Amino acid sequence: MRLVLADSRTLVLAGFKRLIAEYTDASVVGEARDGQSLLELVGRLRPDAVLTEIDLPKISGLEALVQIHRHYPEVAVLILTGLTDGQHVRAALRAGAAGFLDKDAEPIELGLALRAVQRRQIYLSPSISHAAVERRNGPLVEDRVSLTPRQRQVLQLIGRGKSTKEIASLMGVSVKTVETHRARMMNALGLYGTNALMRYAIRTGLDYAHV
Repeated sequence: MRLVLADSRTLVLAGFKRLIAEYTDASVVGEARDGQSLLELVGRLRPDAVLTEIDLPKISGLEALVQIHRHYPEVAVLILTGLTDGQHVRAALRAGAAGFLDKDAEPIELGLALRAVQRRQIYLSPSISHAAVERRNGPLVEDRVSLTPRQRQVLQLIGRGKSTKEIASLMGVSVKTVETHRARMMNALGLYGTNALMRYAIRTGLDYAHV
């Protein structure tokens, strides 16, 4: 298994390389310290899997996951995190994560996780809430600002990683119309930028909701 690691901390990356060498048969072919570098490495190296932290600079691990799943669906993405609450787990699973590895897991669990991912199975550390797994296909419960049906459609497509031009083509409208919907949504939701809208869509389950 060819593996790319992503974490903003050099010592953490070094530690994981040592653990991977000791507890698995995988080989680390690339290291990234931010989400943008991670996407570039995946595009260039086409690894079998990625082990990434969620909290990455420039582009978050969750946003990188969306892009990897969209452009390189054959690359499995295993999320390394201390956030084991249902909301984050369900959002990442909906976005295409191959699994979650708890930062507090025993080193031997790293080998179990990578073997499961290699078999195209979803791996979740035992500490991950069972409720998160049971509810991973359902929308998250969250108070939502009232959006028009067309705005919800645009937000849904943003959550799926579609570009403005792609959204315009899919909806049969102009790019300017999509940009107008996006601007009004940002104003209504108090968000700034497409990445913030993407995170909102994923967090609320709208990325795979029927609108």
